[in-house]
Amino acid sequence: MISRLLYIDIAKGIGILLVALAHNGTAGYAPFLHHWIYSFHMPLFFFLSGLFFRPEISFWDVLRRRFESLLKPFFFGIFLIYFGAVFFDTMGIPVAWGRILKALYANGYYLDWVAMWFLPALFTVNVFAFLFYAIFRHIQASWPRWLGLLVVLGLGAWTVSWFNPVQVNLFGRSLSLNGLPWSLDLALLAGFYFILGREVFHYVPREWFNSPVPLVIAGAFNLVLNLVFPETMDFNTRSYGSPLVFTLEAVSGIAFVLALSRQLERGPTWLANFFSYIGRISVLILIFHNAVQSYLTPKFDYLFGTGIYTPLIVYPFSILVPVIIYELGVKPNPVVTRWFGLKQA
Repeated sequence: MISRLLYIDIAKGIGILLVALAHNGTAGYAPFLHHWIYSFHMPLFFFLSGLFFRPEISFWDVLRRRFESLLKPFFFGIFLIYFGAVFFDTMGIPVAWGRILKALYANGYYLDWVAMWFLPALFTVNVFAFLFYAIFRHIQASWPRWLGLLVVLGLGAWTVSWFNPVQVNLFGRSLSLNGLPWSLDLALLAGFYFILGREVFHYVPREWFNSPVPLVIAGAFNLVLNLVFPETMDFNTRSYGSPLVFTLEAVSGIAFVLALSRQLERGPTWLANFFSYIGRISVLILIFHNAVQSYLTPKFDYLFGTGIYTPLIVYPFSILVPVIIYELGVKPNPVVTRWFGLKQA
């Protein structure tokens, strides 16, 4: 019997490969591809992260588990960034401390490695999901939960741009900040997809994705929406213009990836193993892919000249380097494995 978890690892693998591709300059050389990826890639990760959420455990267990899996790699990643910048580059210690303090605001506007905003944001969403389920804990029927979830979506889409920017007074000094700390302003919108993931996983039969029909229907529907509506969704910049269109794009994109993952799971073993392996180390690819691309792109531009081909040459390295880091530096070391929020193989 095929593991019930394999297709989810495959979906994570597909998702993180698309994330790295979207950050590879696709907006310049393949704008529609960039638009298509952004129509669902972050909702997909919040959805997948919510599949196994357990609201029945205590609040402190939620905090402890998510600290281990999300905040440890976040803080460890920040330490590695600025340790390397101080000891292997020209950054001074005072500057590094300033960058670290700014990074503790923990949203993408204030992180040098922007993609890491997802980790503290997901921690915030876990806390929100616990509170959501606490409200409905003693209600047996499922429809109030679904109604509540629609309210969360509506409020999230309505308020997502309220705090971008937000004016605050700190010690008599006026500051303009983009978004709330730890992406608190995204808790409702991202929480919708997170909770939707748990509800779908528990109440929608997985067999629905066994047939290629959902793959074709979801893919075609998502493609048509992206062709007709040119706006781009971006959680990090708080862009969620049309709630109906963007939600339909995100949900159809998620359904497409889940259906594709089920088909890959039932296909050649080597292909399923490749995507599931990438999915299991997705946190490393999330942390390191952008730095690899930023470092190698000017080097390859110098060697091959600027153009559409440079990003395509760089892209495999943005996946390969995190794989090497995992195989040589993380996997053999149980302590480092835990600090990256990974489980021992």
